[in-house]
Amino acid sequence: MKDHRFTEEELTEMCEDAFVNVKEACVRLQERTQCSNQVVINMLNNVVEFYSSQEGAC
Repeated sequence: MKDHRFTEEELTEMCEDAFVNVKEACVRLQERTQCSNQVVINMLNNVVEFYSSQEGAC
């Protein structure tokens, strides 16, 4: 991935947008599957693990 320097304002906006998108995706998942919050937490932890493992590859 390209190394790009973002301003604090850009980073804040990106983080807010990402949070809203991920939260909406989780809500839709729970509406469709009726899964518990713990299932969502486990899935999000898996995403964290995936991106953490990719850190050295970029």
